[in-house]
Amino acid sequence: MRALTTALALALAGCASCPACPADDPDAWTAGGEAEGVCPEETEAPPEEAGAPVEAEVRALADAPRREAPPGTASVAMLARGTNAFVARLEMAPGAEVPEHQDADEEYIHVLEGRGTMWIDGVEHEVGPGATIFMPAGATVRFRNGDAPLVALQIFAGPGSAAKYERWNPVAAEGSEDPAEGADEGTTDPD
Repeated sequence: MRALTTALALALAGCASCPACPADDPDAWTAGGEAEGVCPEETEAPPEEAGAPVEAEVRALADAPRREAPPGTASVAMLARGTNAFVARLEMAPGAEVPEHQDADEEYIHVLEGRGTMWIDGVEHEVGPGATIFMPAGATVRFRNGDAPLVALQIFAGPGSAAKYERWNPVAAEGSEDPAEGADEGTTDPD
């Protein structure tokens, strides 16, 4: 299996709509780095028009569009995006951190591999394989990965919070060296 450096960090990254949010600073995404960014105003709507129909689809992990955090410590494979939810596979490098932030949507993370420490509204939680994390909309959260890569499934109950990943760097599809190749194949064009 190809190791991606995806992100729970992604899941927990800074907000998409606030240009002043330090969590959006690419330098904040460093292995072991510290940054603080709390933005309760994240309300960016998904690319789809509210209420517009979205086509059904089935997407293989290998065909999912991928994005990587600017410092390369986290990545996301965007598996599905509808008008009411977003699902991704997240991977995070050993020692990487997600700075403190808030998302406008509820968020769920299910850890498949790796271990780390999650803070939700100031309460510390050790997480590992099989743990499912629920973060209410507006919760103040941050994450520090352990000493091994982290792989998780991420779900936003509303796709607006996932808009932040559009600013991340495109990553080539498996078996390709061109980041644009396959980036939109098998997906419904949101525009």
